[in-house]
Amino acid sequence: MNKLEDLENKIKAVQDIMIAYATDGRNENQSEEYQDIYIQLDLEIEQAGYTNPNPYKTIESFWKNCGNTWAERRNFVKNIYADLLFDIGRKKLKKKDPRNWKTANQELNDEPSPVRQQWLKAKNFIYISPPDYENSMKEAINSVESTLMILLAKPNGTLGKIIQSAKLDKDIEKLISKAHGLLSNKDFVRHGGTEIQKITHFEAEFFLEFAASAIIYIKNKLKTYS
Repeated sequence: MNKLEDLENKIKAVQDIMIAYATDGRNENQSEEYQDIYIQLDLEIEQAGYTNPNPYKTIESFWKNCGNTWAERRNFVKNIYADLLFDIGRKKLKKKDPRNWKTANQELNDEPSPVRQQWLKAKNFIYISPPDYENSMKEAINSVESTLMILLAKPNGTLGKIIQSAKLDKDIEKLISKAHGLLSNKDFVRHGGTEIQKITHFEAEFFLEFAASAIIYIKNKLKTYS
């Protein structure tokens, strides 16, 4: 709990510097202060099993991309860490993760670590208020696709095309491909739609658990035979 609170406090500290720098509170010390906290925060985020969602290693690089108005800049800073802070809040309340989510997240280390942010969104969409089950399902299956793209070094591929080169068990390959195809046919999930879908918590958790199993399997299968 203390580690979570320390991580949360560091995130809020770096956010305060970003907002001050981008609005009316700029001073000559912020560049160094930002970088010091950023380095510590980057390490702690990694140790906590997340991917750092903030790509701006200097306050100056952030300034170039943060928007034109004070309101835009505040929202920009808020949104950078929104998923991470939401998940820390759930953990502080001792809310359990879906059964295989954490295991899959642990497999998303080293090379496929960039997928962790997408995988975090897949979970958070189920628990936000109101929940967004459609986008949870989308991010879950897209996380499987992204894992394949990275591990197979095919950044411009699609799941349907690149999965065959992964040399997975043929029946499992078909299951993953069919899950991807099923979501492609659901309105509002991938292509927009004209009718409200009757998607519930149960479907969203099913796809999250399915995607978790797929990520665990793919990472270990490719690692074993690479």
